[in-house]
Amino acid sequence: MSLAAMRSRRPPVPGADSPTAQVLDYLMATRSQIEDAAARMPVPRRAVTRPLDGPVRGLTVVDDRALVRDGDDEVMSTDRVLLHLHGGAYCLGSAATDRGLAGVLSRTALAAVVMPEYRLAPEDAFPAGLDDVHATYRWLVDDRGVAASRVALSGASAGGGLGAALLVRLRDEGSQLPACFVAMSPWMDLAATGKTIVSLAHKDPWLPADLVRPAGELYAGAAPLDDPLVSPLYADLTGLPPMLVHVGGDEILLDDAERFVAVARRHGVDASLGRFEGLWHVFQLVPGLPESRDAIREIGAFVRRHTSSPW
Repeated sequence: MSLAAMRSRRPPVPGADSPTAQVLDYLMATRSQIEDAAARMPVPRRAVTRPLDGPVRGLTVVDDRALVRDGDDEVMSTDRVLLHLHGGAYCLGSAATDRGLAGVLSRTALAAVVMPEYRLAPEDAFPAGLDDVHATYRWLVDDRGVAASRVALSGASAGGGLGAALLVRLRDEGSQLPACFVAMSPWMDLAATGKTIVSLAHKDPWLPADLVRPAGELYAGAAPLDDPLVSPLYADLTGLPPMLVHVGGDEILLDDAERFVAVARRHGVDASLGRFEGLWHVFQLVPGLPESRDAIREIGAFVRRHTSSPW
């Protein structure tokens, strides 16, 4: 289904000053629509999908080309693990919505992809989702015995912001960090101060500009929108691992990605930015695009390069 077709089937987008109840109604209707569409999305034929046996529910997706040793445990039968956080404005989405993306990431990164079902707003505001992904990472490293050097972290949209917040939290508590971080169209500023939220609103075929700040407020709850663990754009990023950020040239979160990479570089982080002109939010979810294939190949090579040491 095309982005335009999906957008045409949505209820009318509330304005920026709409009552909270109207925003919630819109988000819940969109949540149901996205889950229905995701159920029809194919997973690569060579990928195995299983329920995640972790601290929170979720999915594990492993392409059979990623398996390098025999065993009933796909996670431990691969050389590396990619902890992937789905998107959805912290209010929508699930591991199921990113199953197809996880399959191609597993194939290109030669990794087991672990996707937790972190809690969503408005039912569970910050820090519930961050607590869930933190628990999943610590379970992988502490309970499963996966070396942190073998773990890569990725996130799409809100998952990109959540991944960056996880890195900051892990660093601040003195935990070992994942080997690298990939963010696809990340939402890094829930205060919605990015200039492209306004300047690209007429071009973005997917994200409604008027809902950026209201959705951010639902997730943040009692926390300020510029809290560094809510909006990592405002965090001290010193000491974080190498990162690769992809963003579409026609999406309203373009400025979030570019500013975040600039901040990371100022703080001494090895941060790369890939800007894909004419494309939209998390275009990697559309597998038929040549640009999607190029982006996924780059992500796979990046993950392999930074997780290449033995167990």
